[in-house]
Amino acid sequence: MRAPRVLAEGRASTLRVGDLLFRTLSWGPEDGTPLLALHGFPQHAASWARVAPLLAEQGIRTLAFDQRGYSPGARVPLDQYTLDAVVGDVIGIADALGCDLLHLAGFGQGALQSWATAAAHPDRIASLTALRFPHPAAFARGVRTDAEQRRAWDALESMSPPRPAAEQLLRDDAAALRSFLAGSGMRPELVAQTTARLHDPEVLAAAVAWHLIPVEEMAQVPPVTVPALYIFSEGPALLPATAELCAEYAQGGYRMVAFEQGGHWLLDTEAERVAEQIGRHIRTVEDGGASA
Repeated sequence: MRAPRVLAEGRASTLRVGDLLFRTLSWGPEDGTPLLALHGFPQHAASWARVAPLLAEQGIRTLAFDQRGYSPGARVPLDQYTLDAVVGDVIGIADALGCDLLHLAGFGQGALQSWATAAAHPDRIASLTALRFPHPAAFARGVRTDAEQRRAWDALESMSPPRPAAEQLLRDDAAALRSFLAGSGMRPELVAQTTARLHDPEVLAAAVAWHLIPVEEMAQVPPVTVPALYIFSEGPALLPATAELCAEYAQGGYRMVAFEQGGHWLLDTEAERVAEQIGRHIRTVEDGGASA
């Protein structure tokens, strides 16, 4: 059944966390099971707009926010895109919502952030769903021990430092950015929308700044102890062998699901399957189960 228009578009608002203002979108019943959804590079809260209405039909209230650097009111100096800072943003948003305990889902860099948040604040996170990016320590181990994984990550790391990288990506009508997005499987209309939204080098530099989080810092993230679901698919910068290491860093109940189709941009290409997996995971936890 098609979701009502208001659910498909989401309800817009702004939340303050300290000195930062975050643009947010929410879907689903006000009294629904709370899920905080984190977007990845170089997207924004609306990247959850295909999944969240399907979760709303399952009684889940999803809130997504334009992350640090993506929200105009949360654009900070480039040395303030640390793992501790983005974890603090998640907890700050939860506090602003008045949620002592919520479910957490993250895609791409948002998945890295969600693993780190669940590891640091298990008392605040009821369950974790991570899409594409594995536990940060598993990823760091893959980069350290697997030459192929190291090369795959180095290809993305070349985007630093952020300002020169942003200027290069936007040169010639954003030719390099368009090529990167299209090459990773993003649909043409989303490529056009994304490049239009990131046309200002300062905006894109803020997004690229997330790559300043070093692998060495990822390696220090402890295992998570909350129920965790990891959804893996083939795509840039991540090898299956590295994804498999993730199980060693999940100690609160764990399940890995591999999508053979869909590529990197799962929130768009596999919205129904993603919503089904997240909903199942949350229901299991809410019913007293330890894993998905």
